[in-house]
Amino acid sequence: MADGDNLILVTGASGRTGRAVIAALKGLDVNVRAFIRREEVGKELIEIGASNIVVGDLFDDQALESAILNCDQVIHICPPMNSNEATLAMKITDLCLKHNIQRLVLYSVLHPLLSEVRHHSLKLRAEEYLVNSGQNYTILQPGRYMQHHQLIWREIIETGKHCMPFSVNSKFNIVDLADLAEAVSNVLVGEGHDFATYQLAGPEALSQVDMARIISEVLGRPVFAEAKPADEYIRIAKKNGMPSERIEQLCAMNEHYDKHGLRGNSNILEWLIKRPATNFHTYISSNFNKNI
Repeated sequence: MADGDNLILVTGASGRTGRAVIAALKGLDVNVRAFIRREEVGKELIEIGASNIVVGDLFDDQALESAILNCDQVIHICPPMNSNEATLAMKITDLCLKHNIQRLVLYSVLHPLLSEVRHHSLKLRAEEYLVNSGQNYTILQPGRYMQHHQLIWREIIETGKHCMPFSVNSKFNIVDLADLAEAVSNVLVGEGHDFATYQLAGPEALSQVDMARIISEVLGRPVFAEAKPADEYIRIAKKNGMPSERIEQLCAMNEHYDKHGLRGNSNILEWLIKRPATNFHTYISSNFNKNI
């Protein structure tokens, strides 16, 4: 699939994941069409690697079909926590079939079978529909991002606390988004990934206690783990203008994480990127100003 005419549509292109995927595809023998809702981000996406921009709403049927038209592949990255994401993914599957798209790469989530967590269960519906459709596909199931630490780094520096809204002992195989983007790009330009489903998790099962210890090692001063109370999390989310529906779904997710964490395996990720997956110590050391 790696010829010069390979046109790849990236949905959700202006989000954190979409940008990382576009950057990872830059320099490869492909053309990237970025589907965005806000025209003003188009120039930036061109600079990081997009060949052309399509502006529209993912939930506008005509705009969506126009974006898919004449593409060779589609990588679908749904906006997070959207209550209509399963319906949207099904519509994209149908349009890919209609327009003879060579392959649809669905960016899903680690363990979509978790029925207690809505965005997991919606992605499971999307996966099932795609698998049963007859459309050629690759399904990618990424774990929680190491990049979530970007949101709390200033707090870590200022308070000496690693504070997330679930148990300090719950374990997560968090994964570097840069690794995920590299894996996505290798799938899109590589062979042998037809009708495959890949779990993409990080190399270590870490709790907040473990993460705080590693950050302490990097900073050279103590950082302690502490579970953020749910009411404080909700108060901050509301203050930041987060919609109530999204807050509700995030709280349900955090309740599940509190009990179970989110464990996975890095073998497939490392096979796809042809190197060891980035560990948390390396990620923190490489990505943060210690004195923010």
